Amino acid sequence: MKSFKNRCKFSGHQTFVLRFGWLEKGFEFINGGKYFSDSNAIVDLGVGKNMVDSIKYWCEMTGIIEDGTVSSFGRKLLDEGNGWDPYIEDNASWWLLHWKLVTNPAFQTAGTALFSYLRKPEFSKRDVAEAALRLVDSGKKAPSDSIIMRDVDCYIRSYCGTRRFAKKKAGEESFECPLQELNLIQPMNDGGMFRFSIGRKTSLPPEVIGYAICEYLGKEKKNAMTIQRVLYREYSPGQAFMLDENTLVEAVQELHESQEWGAQFNFTESAGIAQIHCNVSLEDEDQLLDSYYRRGGA
Repeated sequence: MKSFKNRCKFSGHQTFVLRFGWLEKGFEFINGGKYFSDSNAIVDLGVGKNMVDSIKYWCEMTGIIEDGTVSSFGRKLLDEGNGWDPYIEDNASWWLLHWKLVTNPAFQTAGTALFSYLRKPEFSKRDVAEAALRLVDSGKKAPSDSIIMRDVDCYIRSYCGTRRFAKKKAGEESFECPLQELNLIQPMNDGGMFRFSIGRKTSLPPEVIGYAICEYLGKEKKNAMTIQRVLYREYSPGQAFMLDENTLVEAVQELHESQEWGAQFNFTESAGIAQIHCNVSLEDEDQLLDSYYRRGGA
């Protein structure tokens, strides 16, 4: 996992939320040797120019594409022949993509503010905007209020949307964002306030939590960390997935009790200090996902 570059990015999605099929479409497009800047990208992708820009944005922000080419992660997830989940049919894959999105090491967005800097279980869009503004370096000019609010609105809609859920029929494109199915953010009664769903997530497997722990600890070059840091620090698994202590401990213990990962993960408590242990190196972190998808996922 790369170190954070602290570059703010509050535009690029053209106010379009990520749609079903876009990541796969962007992956195949770039994997075929094409570029989003190509004059025929509109025809090849079958969308308007603003949507081409949006597909590029979401592919980059979720780590599917890096520096104009398919990333190693993108290939491992979406390769049609050998990928973990080429059509993103398992919600575990959306949890994984959500993790990549809100902990993107290259950019900070309203999504970063939401899941790392907001620190409120209940919040308004203005609260998120104020948290996003705090990401801007003091020596740099802050973006306009309208730019910030458009980014905030896009990310809130990505996770909360209109809440008009309908099962997608075969061959039918959904205009809702698949991240909504994670149910991380809920609207409150007055419509102007939102709240995080904190606690256990039934579609979030221990292996994805373990993968996130591995990346988080690896970034700081540690193999153990207090549970408070893993739960509450910026870019932590606890904040990204909105976990409570019991859920985090249960996931680690499930990994510890498994035959494959028992020696790599543990939870200990000594002298009043609770710690999460992870001995999986960053070079081997993909094996966690290999093991999950190899057994057929959810």
